[in-house]
Amino acid sequence: MTAPGAEQDELVPSRFTWRYLDAEQARALWSELIDWTTWLRGRYELGTKIPPCWYRHDPVVEELSALMAAWTDAYYRGDGYRDDLTAWHTQWFRPLMTRIREISDFDSCTHDRCAHRPMPPATLAGIEEFVDADVNARPEPAPAPAPPAPVADVTAAEEVRTIPANDMDMAIDSGLAEPLDAADPDSPVSFEGIEWTFNAHAGAWVPST
Repeated sequence: MTAPGAEQDELVPSRFTWRYLDAEQARALWSELIDWTTWLRGRYELGTKIPPCWYRHDPVVEELSALMAAWTDAYYRGDGYRDDLTAWHTQWFRPLMTRIREISDFDSCTHDRCAHRPMPPATLAGIEEFVDADVNARPEPAPAPAPPAPVADVTAAEEVRTIPANDMDMAIDSGLAEPLDAADPDSPVSFEGIEWTFNAHAGAWVPST
């Protein structure tokens, strides 16, 4: 089971998913399925197993579509010797032929008449309330994890300059730097358009904050 919040690839229905096919896709799949089922009924002598009205029975259409996809996967793998072909018969084809009348009402159909009358399954009223009660009884989703702490801006830190005391004294003596208050020995100094303050702990001049 995928953990909550984990990224998932988008699920895209295959071309065999009748539920989601558009008109063009459905026509293409019908054409393929009719051709293949016609071949299957003749090749395996299934005239009584699969009546001519098979296409009217939705469960049978779904099963035959899956059987056709499995057959194509088994028979289109090249010419090497392998057991895919036998597996298709034993795992998919024969079990379906055994239970095909259990998933349909073929017993009421004949070679020249289809008695199939699909009955849409009904759902008892109250399903919305039932789902709401089930959902409300469950715990709330776990809170999203806190975002990671911002990474320190190393570039900005590197831009903080210091000027050794001796270098600033030379700049003042040469007139390149100027104390803002000449009468105050601790006065900030203007140098290169920046106001500097002496930091005794660092033993250097740093930009005033």
